[in-house]
Amino acid sequence: MARKKPSGSDSRKVHKLLLVSSGNDNATRQAARRLSERLELAGRFQLSAVSVTSNGVPAMASLEGSDFDSVALLVHEADKLSAAHVQALTKFVQAGGGLVVCQGALMLAQEQSDLGRLLGAQVEGRMPSAFDYQVQLDAKANAEGHAIAGRVDGYVVRDQFVQLKLEDDATVFARSHLSGRPMPMGYERSVGKGKVVCLAHGGAAESLLNRNVERLFERALRYVGGETYKTTVRAGILGYGGAFNMGKRHAEAINAQHGMQTVAVCDLDPRRTEQAKGEIGEKIRTYNKPEQLIADDKVDMIVGILPHNLHAEYCIAASKAGKHAVTEKPFSITLDEADQMIAAARESNTMLSCFHNRRWDGDFQQLLTVVRNGEIGDVFHIDAATGGYNMPRDWWRASKAMSGGVLYDWGAHYVDWLLNLMPKRIASVSGNLQKRYWHNTTNEDFAQVHIRFEDDTTATLEQGDIVAVRRHGWRILGTTGGLSNAKAGGEITMVKQDAGIRRESSLTPWPSRWDNYYQNIANHLIMSEPLIVTAEQARRVSGVLHLAEQSSNEGGKPMPLPGEAEFTPDYRFPW
Repeated sequence: MARKKPSGSDSRKVHKLLLVSSGNDNATRQAARRLSERLELAGRFQLSAVSVTSNGVPAMASLEGSDFDSVALLVHEADKLSAAHVQALTKFVQAGGGLVVCQGALMLAQEQSDLGRLLGAQVEGRMPSAFDYQVQLDAKANAEGHAIAGRVDGYVVRDQFVQLKLEDDATVFARSHLSGRPMPMGYERSVGKGKVVCLAHGGAAESLLNRNVERLFERALRYVGGETYKTTVRAGILGYGGAFNMGKRHAEAINAQHGMQTVAVCDLDPRRTEQAKGEIGEKIRTYNKPEQLIADDKVDMIVGILPHNLHAEYCIAASKAGKHAVTEKPFSITLDEADQMIAAARESNTMLSCFHNRRWDGDFQQLLTVVRNGEIGDVFHIDAATGGYNMPRDWWRASKAMSGGVLYDWGAHYVDWLLNLMPKRIASVSGNLQKRYWHNTTNEDFAQVHIRFEDDTTATLEQGDIVAVRRHGWRILGTTGGLSNAKAGGEITMVKQDAGIRRESSLTPWPSRWDNYYQNIANHLIMSEPLIVTAEQARRVSGVLHLAEQSSNEGGKPMPLPGEAEFTPDYRFPW
């Protein structure tokens, strides 16, 4: 989908980059290839690539007078840069160019003092073998939206640990600790008119391919290439209503991200907008008609927290008003609505996303990591279930006309999870929806969804309010093992089969980080980083739910998902 110029970015600069990779180390070359793919996907880099040879890199000598914005040294300590190449690099940076390096270049600087002077660092020691250690971003830089460290969580890398002594003019934005002592892991410095950024990890394969290291490397290249950012994403909450206090939760999550601020709230009930002032702040503007909020020219993004049948109408209105839009899940009730929403956002070149915050649930993140790392082989079937035996509350969520049906609440989360766990094209959807017992409301009592993917792998979902024998959580089957949990959010059991031997272990769920949804929205709008929850992905969730009902109405007939042949299942691993 085409995107509106991010309201926080002051340019759409395309960076001309010389990527220098290793000629002696397979892991470094693999990392360079993947970084190249990532940079090309970002659409902000024009790449030229060379590899270090035993005699150095001839292309480095031609930097003087070139039109490159920056150079990336993704090299290994076994590589070689000649004195002439280091001199050419130094002149390039002094004249205003940018340089980004990882651990390999820092190790090369041990033998080449001129390179050490350019990088502003001396290696004082290195642990002999790789181990896991935590990298923390500088708290102030993170909170203030630093161009490299802003809105990035701490992470763990497996790498050798390098101890550095830095020049006084170096500004550290990432640290780790060795025996209680803080050690620089990422820093920047100015050299003449240009900038140098160094990452002290990135020596071992596990570190080079770490998504957070890749992310910092890309940000560093944009930073030394002269890209700057402003922080101007102003949000308006549409529908502050009382359900689960969700208006307040959204506003607080938005305000927790540097560069985003909730500036306005709309609710039909004046008592709710008065409450919003007390909870968010007296300075926010309040409205009691959606049209007033959407017309506010000091709002950049509309966040819709409305009954499901209103999602499409107000997302389309926001897009037509030139505003970015986020809607609570589900994205829409029907496929036709979803297509109209996407078309409106494309026409206005604005962002459109769905609040699938539960992609950041700790147990789901752990399941996803195990599956994508191939620890249970190739996944061929997943089944999920939720529900209980409860009379539904008589409110809009139990009204089929307003909610879409029993599947459109928790079912939207589960289908989104399933499609992330099995990122493949959908061949067909079938369903079975039943109304049998609770006649005080119009939602179905019980529903089953069956998804068949193009490679004949399958996924199923069961949900209902007449489930007397409960079965919550997951069962994930792979060719060499499986995963299960007795309830969503609970302890995960992992089984591995190895040469006829069954091995069982327990995994404690990781912490959930729901605010990372808005962290990504901020990074996308302010720094043009890839959007994690795209409108096209959210359309698939709505499509599965919609087709399950259509299938049920036709006796369980498998239904193809329109547009699936053109869809590329690009489900980004949440950072």
